[in-house]
Amino acid sequence: MNTGRLNRSRGLSFVEVLVAVLIVAVSSIPVLYMVTSSRTDTSKAINYLRAVELANEVIEWAQAVNFEDLDESKFSAFVGSLADDSTGQIMPVPIGVATPENTNWSSGLAANNLKYSEQYGIAYFYRVVKFEDIPGSGNLNAGMLKKMTVFVKWNEAAVPSSLHSPDRDRQVELSVLLINDKNMNY
Repeated sequence: MNTGRLNRSRGLSFVEVLVAVLIVAVSSIPVLYMVTSSRTDTSKAINYLRAVELANEVIEWAQAVNFEDLDESKFSAFVGSLADDSTGQIMPVPIGVATPENTNWSSGLAANNLKYSEQYGIAYFYRVVKFEDIPGSGNLNAGMLKKMTVFVKWNEAAVPSSLHSPDRDRQVELSVLLINDKNMNY
């Protein structure tokens, strides 16, 4: 029953290889998109977290100083870009712009050579600090409350037109009420 034909082992043809490569390529596109998309979203989330940290830093410092020192002129070192226009380097941490009420904070806490991480320079963060007097109401006299608002603005991987102008494409705004508890009648 031997027909005399030899069984030849047959390999893959060029068309079969091409179809297999096409199937792998098409199925990997969604995976590549997810990886790229998650990387972008992670970068945006990190910048948002850094902006909240920068705003919270100023608020925490305001809670440590005398109530009388809570004005925009005393907090001017916290305002502006974190990057230096001339060098493009990240500026030192501006600690010590107003004298803290607690003397433990003023001695040795502020180191003038502290700097933000270089990663803060990527987003070109810009801070604005505003104070607003709150009129008296209820048990609180006028001049006992101040509203502090900190705006932190940044760009997502785009250089702003000027480092010292607040035009950025993203913004976080944190507000807090600060009370002059020395004048409280308990």
